[in-house]
Amino acid sequence: MDHLILILELFGTAAFSVSGAMAAIHRKLDLFGVIFCACITALGGGVLRDMLLGILPPKMFTNYLYLAVAGAAALITFLLAKPVIEAEKNSRSIFIAGFIFDTAGLCVFTIIGMNIAISSGYFSNPFFVVFLGMTTGCGGGILRDILLRRIPLVFSKHVYAVASILGGIIYMLLLSLTSVSDTAAIAISMGAIFLIRSLAAYFRWNLPKAV
Repeated sequence: MDHLILILELFGTAAFSVSGAMAAIHRKLDLFGVIFCACITALGGGVLRDMLLGILPPKMFTNYLYLAVAGAAALITFLLAKPVIEAEKNSRSIFIAGFIFDTAGLCVFTIIGMNIAISSGYFSNPFFVVFLGMTTGCGGGILRDILLRRIPLVFSKHVYAVASILGGIIYMLLLSLTSVSDTAAIAISMGAIFLIRSLAAYFRWNLPKAV
């Protein structure tokens, strides 16, 4: 299980880093700006989670493997950006790729955040566990959007945080009320998050707004 969690963490870190780098490139940031924004996207949610759990300093500052993966993914994205953008200038492929990477990161880090909360002894407090999962999954994206001077997507479209919360609730129910394995519970919950976000994007589902 520990090996699975590590693999998921590294995959999620790379996915969110690519998503953050693509957003920064779209805003025409330079190399440092792209890498910085990508690292904030990939690791910001984990920092917020660790602070809420009282884990100080956060893992980002004690295990540099995650920072290295985020930085490497951002650099590769930066180097490949120009030829890809020129080749796909009139295509939706870039948007779809960004959506997939962002959603993959949300799926992974929602479950990772919940597992860290559970391993810290909070299984009996499901609200806190689900909240930490959402914070881990959405926190980096919120910080990214603030840096890029735009309203965070989590507050405006595609039921971003709602997908994370629903997936978290499913994960808690599977662990609490069924006999499925931890691996199956993770796969089902991540699949639910990905499906909800994909359907919301395809059918343009959004929560009601006052005006």
